[in-house]
Formats: sequence, structure tokens, C-alpha cells
Amino acid sequence: MSRNLSKVESCYLKRIYTSVFEDGRQITSGDLARIFNVRTSSAIDVLKKLERKRYVKKERYGYVTLTRVGYNVAVELLHAHRVFEVFFVKNLGMSFSEACRAADDVDHIFDREVVARLCVYLKKPERCCHDRIIIHKGCGAKGR
Repeated sequence: MSRNLSKVESCYLKRIYTSVFEDGRQITSGDLARIFNVRTSSAIDVLKKLERKRYVKKERYGYVTLTRVGYNVAVELLHAHRVFEVFFVKNLGMSFSEACRAADDVDHIFDREVVARLCVYLKKPERCCHDRIIIHKGCGAKGR
């Protein structure tokens, strides 16, 4: 996983992915500003950083899309996020909202191997606490 992502950048990538690929809705910088309760200019600043890193493409006054690299990073981030959520809920007794916030704090920090080991420990969960599918693409937990 790329370590050049801040918590905010990783949250934007995850939100873009879930909006487009799980919820079937295109997303704009204005949508992201509303979701994260920030000014549109702040959302645009984050998107510009993600564009420079080649994770997203943003049309002027249009939709935000993930690049191929951005898509892969988002899938990896969501895998980590959802595995951590499962761990926090099942093993630490956290509420769903507490687990989600805690997962946001760590999902972009831990490398793939740590997440894969946690995934194996949890017996490769199929869904997170919010009933979203956990994609195990490239997680390394297969066959362990």
C-alpha cells in the first residue's frame, strides 16, 4: 500500500470508490465537501493532491473518477478498513461507529502483510459490520 496517503486522502479514495462502485452514483467535489462537512475549496484541494499522485481524475465542474492505480489503492484501503472494523467489533467490543472511526485512523498505515495476517486470524470475513462486502483481492490471505 502506498504510504504517501494522509488519513483524509484515504477517506476520500474510499468514499469515491464506495459511491461509484458499490452505490452506483457518480460523485463530485461538492458531494465530497458535503459528506466530509468541509468547504468545496477544501475538497478540491484534497482532490488536487490525489490527482498529482495519479489516483483520481477530476473534470472541471464534473465528476471525480478513480484511475486504475487509484481503484487498486481504494480496494486495498477498503479491505484493510473493513478487516479492522470486524476486528474492533468482534474482539474489542466496539460499536459500529467507534470501529469505523478507529479503522479510518489505521487503515492507511498498516502494510498489506499485517492486514493479511489479521484477515487470516479473523478467518477471512466476508462482510464488515456495516454489511458491506470485503474484497480479498490481493490481500494475501488466500490459502493460508
